[in-house]
Amino acid sequence: MNPSILFGLAAGTLVSEDLTLISAGLLARDGAVGLMPALAACAAGVYVGDLGLWMLGRIGGRRALRWKWVARRVDPAMLTSLGAHLDSRLGLAVLASRFLPGSRLPMYLALGISGRRPVAFAAWSFVAVLLWTPLLVLLTAAYGSSLTSPLLGQLGEVSRLVVTAVLLVAALRLSTRALSRLAS
Repeated sequence: MNPSILFGLAAGTLVSEDLTLISAGLLARDGAVGLMPALAACAAGVYVGDLGLWMLGRIGGRRALRWKWVARRVDPAMLTSLGAHLDSRLGLAVLASRFLPGSRLPMYLALGISGRRPVAFAAWSFVAVLLWTPLLVLLTAAYGSSLTSPLLGQLGEVSRLVVTAVLLVAALRLSTRALSRLAS
């Protein structure tokens, strides 16, 4: 077995997690890589990525909260309340964000910013990785393109929806800001 394939799978999860897991399942199905080594490489990459997102929130998010632009827009009391709420439902928050497309990045950053229970986050993240990674890799290995074709279509649709939502929110913010300046 080629170790560079396993390294590529682990590193690939940091770029596009779901596509890498699907690729690992297809590679295992075709016999290019063993199923267990592919699962281990993908799980390691996904877990490192999860911890990295939490750490980015912990370090970068806290610094960003001190920027004047952000500090004027983020209520510290609301942030404390949100942190407490997420902390009281940490397991559910981590598991749900693993399975809901587009929710993992903001959730893990928010959990990193609140930074209350890093060991508990790491443990719940590990559980979520152990549930999600084998599920997607094994289903892809078992069902191949009959599973991947509709799934890849859905991933593309989710990406378009997220981009559209971001553009709409940005346009709304810009237009409300422009209107408030005109009214002043």
